[in-house]
Amino acid sequence: MSTVMSLSQLRTAVRQRADMVHSNFVTDTELNSYINQSSFELYDLLIQKYGNDYFVAPAYNFTTNGVSDSYTLPANFYKLLGVDLALSNSTDSYVTIKPFNFAERNRYAAPNFQSFYGITNLRYRIRGNKIWFTPIAEANQKLRIWYVPRMPTLDSDDDSADGISGWNEYVIIDAAIKCMQKEESDVSVLMAQKMAITQRIEDAAENRDAGFPKTVSDTSFSNYEWPNGSGSGSY
Repeated sequence: MSTVMSLSQLRTAVRQRADMVHSNFVTDTELNSYINQSSFELYDLLIQKYGNDYFVAPAYNFTTNGVSDSYTLPANFYKLLGVDLALSNSTDSYVTIKPFNFAERNRYAAPNFQSFYGITNLRYRIRGNKIWFTPIAEANQKLRIWYVPRMPTLDSDDDSADGISGWNEYVIIDAAIKCMQKEESDVSVLMAQKMAITQRIEDAAENRDAGFPKTVSDTSFSNYEWPNGSGSGSY
């Protein structure tokens, strides 16, 4: 099985798995819907555990205007991974901005400031399809957002899904279950197969850098001793 499969190939594989190759009981339109729903489920499975490893959009950059407290997120935004504030025009002079809880919305309401040493009182919060900052950021501050994009829907027969390591098998099994449930057939074997592929994905997907396992992030350093601080905008 190829790692990358087109929507047409996925439909064929699902029909084979559900023993519906010559049946129109489930139409192609219905099957496309099942495949997309199963693909979203696989996508969420990976994001919930390893989103920052598998699905990261190019950094979204924008500049503040000194008036607005909120800025519109990218159209394909799904989950936030991090927000950075540029301390200068240098491409590597960034500090990490931390979020605030809603109950703390007025805690950082003093005028916005930042220093060369990475100290800033700027904080953010996701609000609908916008990112909200407190206090209002000064004009011409450069920020960038790292985020997980929404999964695009498979619409055309030529649209493809990358199973990374044969994980399209999850989509095939789950979509076949949906097909067989419609005709009220026994899905116990497929359910067992789904549990097995889910376990394999969870075991194999966790760490793409096999040489250096993940570690707990250390945020306890003070930024007063630049450049040995945590890289966050704490003060």
